[in-house]
Amino acid sequence: MLAMPKKPVENNSGAENARQYVKSLRDSVGGMKPFYTMLYGREPQGNEHITLNNQVIRGNYSAEFVALIVERFNLSGVTLGEFYLGD
Repeated sequence: MLAMPKKPVENNSGAENARQYVKSLRDSVGGMKPFYTMLYGREPQGNEHITLNNQVIRGNYSAEFVALIVERFNLSGVTLGEFYLGD
């Protein structure tokens, strides 16, 4: 049985493009607290906005998180290529 390949680290341009895209969305609404509110429909409590900011910086986004961004920011016209490759 073949093992699944390890996570590629040489070519992370897709992840970097996704990070930059999400950071631009964050900046377009005025920072992390408004970004949190836009995503979750409520003000962050405690350090929730900091936790989200760390997630944005790491850029290891789940499909559920990407879908939430697409829904909340009305990005249904943005292709995966635009999001991950900057096309």
